[in-house]
Amino acid sequence: MHYKLENGALSAMIDTLGAEPVSLLFHGRERLWQNEDGSWAGHAPVLFPVCGNCAVTVGSDLYPLSRHGFARRMQFELKSQTESRLSLVLRFNEETLRKYPFEFVFTVTYSLEGDSLLISYEVENPAERPLSFSWGGHVSHALFAPLAKHILRFPGQERFEALLHDKEGRLTGEKKLYGAGRALPLSLAGPEGGNTLIFAPNSRAVTLCKGKKPLAKVEFEGFPYLLLWRPAGAAMLCIEPWGNLPDRAGEAIPFSQKTGIQTLAGGERASALQKITYFEV
Repeated sequence: MHYKLENGALSAMIDTLGAEPVSLLFHGRERLWQNEDGSWAGHAPVLFPVCGNCAVTVGSDLYPLSRHGFARRMQFELKSQTESRLSLVLRFNEETLRKYPFEFVFTVTYSLEGDSLLISYEVENPAERPLSFSWGGHVSHALFAPLAKHILRFPGQERFEALLHDKEGRLTGEKKLYGAGRALPLSLAGPEGGNTLIFAPNSRAVTLCKGKKPLAKVEFEGFPYLLLWRPAGAAMLCIEPWGNLPDRAGEAIPFSQKTGIQTLAGGERASALQKITYFEV
C-alpha cells in the first residue's frame, strides 16, 4: 500500500513494503531513481537489522540473514499519518525470529519540512534479554548530468580513505586513498558496477553538487559510516549512512561484538535521523 505526503514544495509516496519511499517530487521534479535503464529496481530501501553482508551469530547458532537485512522485504503497518508526516512500524514475528533471534519494534517516520525530507529511525527492545541490531539508509539521488560532473562537499576536513571489499561485499582489510580536503570529486571516486565506496567521515553531513551548484544535502545522526553506490552507468548515486560495517572476510565473531552493532537492554530505545534537503536542479 502507498501513502502520499505533501507540503507544497515536496510530494512523497511511501510504500508499506519495506517502508520505502518510491517517489519524491521537489517542485514537481522526481528526485529518486525510477529505474529508467532497468539496472536497479530500488529507490530508497531501509536497512535493518544489518547493513551489507553481516552474518548474525548468537552462541553457536548462525542465522540466515540476507544482505541488508529483512526489513526492506517486509510489510510495515501504519502507526500514524498526517498530511506531511507518516510513521510505519515493523514488529518481530515468527518469520523474523527464524532469521534473527531478537524481539524488536522498529519504527520509521517520514516528515516533510520545507524543502527537506526527514527520516527518523527508532528501535525499541520490548523483551528482557538484550537486543543487538544496526540500521542504515540507501536513498538514491537522481542525476541530470554525467556523474563525473558532480562533487561531494563536506563541512569539515576529511581524509577520503575507502575500505575495500571483495565481490561478496566483505571487507578485505585493504584501503584506498582518494585524497583529502572538503571536496570529493566523483570523477575520481565515482562508484561503478556494484562497487561500493565505504568511508568513515568526521562530518555528519555531505552535499551532492553539480560543480558548485548544490543538488541535495544529506545530514545524518546516529550513523558513523557513509557509503556511495550506483549500478554501472545509471543516472543516479546512492548516498548511504550506515550504522555498521560489513563483515571482514574470514572473520567469525559474535554478532553483538561486531563494529557498529548496537545493543539495547530490555525496555530501552535508540533513534537515528537522516535529513535530506533538496535544491533546484
